[in-house]
Amino acid sequence: MGSPAFFEVRTHDRDVAAESLNLLIEHRPRMRFADPAAVDVSLRSANYDRLGADAVRIGGAQYSGAVDAAAFLLAGAVLQGNGVLHRGRESIVLPRTGGFLYPTGVPFTADWDDVTLAIVRMPITEIAQLAEATSGLPAADLRFESVTPVSEPMRRYWSATATHLVRQLAVPDANLPPLVLEQLRQLAAASLLTVFPNTMMTAARLPGPGRVPPAAVRRAVAFMDAHAAEPLTAATIAAAAGVGVRGLQVAFRRHLDQTPLEYLRRVRLEHAHRELQVAEPGNGTTIKGIARRWGFANPGRFTAEYRTVYGHLPSRTLRT
Repeated sequence: MGSPAFFEVRTHDRDVAAESLNLLIEHRPRMRFADPAAVDVSLRSANYDRLGADAVRIGGAQYSGAVDAAAFLLAGAVLQGNGVLHRGRESIVLPRTGGFLYPTGVPFTADWDDVTLAIVRMPITEIAQLAEATSGLPAADLRFESVTPVSEPMRRYWSATATHLVRQLAVPDANLPPLVLEQLRQLAAASLLTVFPNTMMTAARLPGPGRVPPAAVRRAVAFMDAHAAEPLTAATIAAAAGVGVRGLQVAFRRHLDQTPLEYLRRVRLEHAHRELQVAEPGNGTTIKGIARRWGFANPGRFTAEYRTVYGHLPSRTLRT
């Protein structure tokens, strides 16, 4: 199960606040306030394998953090208050609902004024693997080129996505099924690649993969059918099929008109359907529990997908 290393802090002490926030990313803190009694800092933080999420509130104070160089991607959304991100001579104002991406490998400073933040943390290698799988861009060549979203619609999308991820992940006693955690990792990585300008956005000019034979698609399908209950990535599936990730993506599009992960999601939906068929109403079985076990973290989306495929709601299957 996806049990995180979780900690929660609420303090009115500026030193405790700085020490707690330093656990998210190492930095040199500075706090300014008009009234020491008004300082109110809270933090809920969860660290999973290759994914972290934080709900941060810095109230009654102005907080500044100088970072020499981050070794991982830290991206977030401003839910309340405002901030300014300084990188070299550039200063970017971050208003309420503004999205931001702390750059990796370069010094920067962030100034926050009475803010609430939703933050997601990931190794760049995790995101680079997805970039290579979907675009063919070599993982080593992925670079993020701006600290703010590419457009206004993408800013709104990222604010909603970051909030959703933190609400799912940064909670006490979380015990996420492995497939749900896998889906949330994929959502975080794909969203970052879509929202913040990066070198993958120009990778469409890269040469396409060579022809992948239908036999590789059949091997991938057989592997996913047999291992649907396990966390799988595009790289894992491609390795089982004996081909490259991008080549398998193209082959699936050509032969099945979907991606490998879309096929995998349909297989898992079928497993959930079978569990609902054999479940006995009243024995504690819930639609939400079955959906989460098969990697569907959002009950509403599960219900919509289920109805599209089977023509009725999952509650009807559970009752019959």
